[in-house]
Amino acid sequence: MIIQDQEDQIVIIRQTDHAVLSGFFARELGNEVFSQPAPMESFRLAATEHDNGWEEWERQPSIDPVSFSPYTFMSIPTEEHIALYQRGIERVVKADRYAGLLVSMHCANLYDRTRATMPGFSAKYVKSEEAPLVQDVLQRLRLQQLRLKVDLRADPAMKNFADEKWLQANAQRLDAVDRLSLYICLAPREPATIDAVPVDYRGLEADWDLQPEENGTVTLEPYPFRRDPLEISILARRIPKRRYADDVEFQKTLAQTPFFGLKFTLRAGRARSRSRVAIA
Repeated sequence: MIIQDQEDQIVIIRQTDHAVLSGFFARELGNEVFSQPAPMESFRLAATEHDNGWEEWERQPSIDPVSFSPYTFMSIPTEEHIALYQRGIERVVKADRYAGLLVSMHCANLYDRTRATMPGFSAKYVKSEEAPLVQDVLQRLRLQQLRLKVDLRADPAMKNFADEKWLQANAQRLDAVDRLSLYICLAPREPATIDAVPVDYRGLEADWDLQPEENGTVTLEPYPFRRDPLEISILARRIPKRRYADDVEFQKTLAQTPFFGLKFTLRAGRARSRSRVAIA
C-alpha cells in the first residue's frame, strides 16, 4: 500500500495497482536508444506481477498499533512482508519460470541495505533483531534462483536469456520500472535520479533524470520508451488523515470510499537529443 500525505487527507494506492503501472512501463520500454527487454513477455509479466503477493493483504489491510495509521509498503512488519513476497514469487514461478526468477531477484534486492540509499528505491527497513530472519530468507531465495537458473539454462529456448549478464540487466530494468512507478505513485514534488539503468545487453547504462513539472507532468531523460508522451492513470482512494481505532474501522472506511483516477503525463525532457548523443 502506497500512501500520499495531503494535509488532512491521505491518498491510498494499492501495491498491486503500482505493479500494473510497472508492467505498463515494461511494455513500453525500447526505442532507438534503449533496446527492448527480452524475453519481453516474461519481463512484462515479472514487472506486472512482482507485487501480487499483496493482493490478499490489501483486501483486509491493517493499521500500525503504535501510530494508528495505515501500514505502508515500507512500514509493514518484516515477517508479513516476507510472507507476502514468498507467496507472490511462487505464483509467478508457476506461470513463467523466467519471470519468477526475475521477481525472486527483485525481492532479494529489497533487503539489500546498500540499495536503501538510492532515491526512490523501495528497500525494506529491517530492524537489527530481524537480521537473522532476513538472512534466512535471502539464503532460500538464492537457492531458489540457482535452481531456476539451472532449469532455464537446460532449456535451449531460454539458455541465452539465462546468461548471468543478461539476467542482471533484466533485473536492473525491473528495479528501474518499479522505482519509476513508485516515483509517480508518490506524487513527485522533487527531482530524482534512477541510476544505472541498462541501455542494452552489452553493458551500457544510463541514469534516468526525473523532473516534476506543473499539472502532473514529469519529464524523463534520457527517454527510454517507444511512445512520447505517455498518459498515465492510477486508481486511488482518498480518506481522512486521522487515528483509526482498529483494523476494522480502517477497512470499513476504505471499503466505503470510491476509487478515482490519478492522472500523470510522462514525457521526454528538452535535452533529449543531446542525451542521445551522450549515451550513444
